[in-house]
Amino acid sequence: DAGMQVVCEGFGHGAAPSLQWLVLGFNNFGPVGAAALAAALRRGALPKLSWLSLMNNPLGNQGVAALAAPLRKLPALMELRLLNNNIGDEGVASLFANLGKDDFKALKTLWLAYNQITDAGMTTLVAALDAGRLPRLLNDQDDDKKFFLKQNRASASAVQAVEDALAKRSQ
Repeated sequence: DAGMQVVCEGFGHGAAPSLQWLVLGFNNFGPVGAAALAAALRRGALPKLSWLSLMNNPLGNQGVAALAAPLRKLPALMELRLLNNNIGDEGVASLFANLGKDDFKALKTLWLAYNQITDAGMTTLVAALDAGRLPRLLNDQDDDKKFFLKQNRASASAVQAVEDALAKRSQ
């Protein structure tokens, strides 16, 4: 967490205004580090960020809640990887409940695999999709992208409901 705070302070000094890809996986930062990243994003430190990987960090619901609002507003964010971050239904609700029409407007690829998401979290995601939110989100099921929602606590039917909502929207 302390290392993330230092990195994010650096973002605030004009160090990364053109940064498009940021991979912070496997760094063992939790909610405090996530809050530092959220503060940097709120300051507009990474306005061109289009690809963010936070996988394999113990963010939990609290860390995702800190990141939710600034992530929603990133205008260029096309890919978000939140694999194996100890995210549950509360974290999913932070990210996707009550989305505004411009929230996650560029997001095409979302990876939420290997978390603690149950049927309730999948229902939140289906509600967002059915409401016309996440307009560019793709249901990539090729061999490289089978990790969209896999290995969570949700039932197969709840995961299928998300996939069906995405498929219905693209028709």
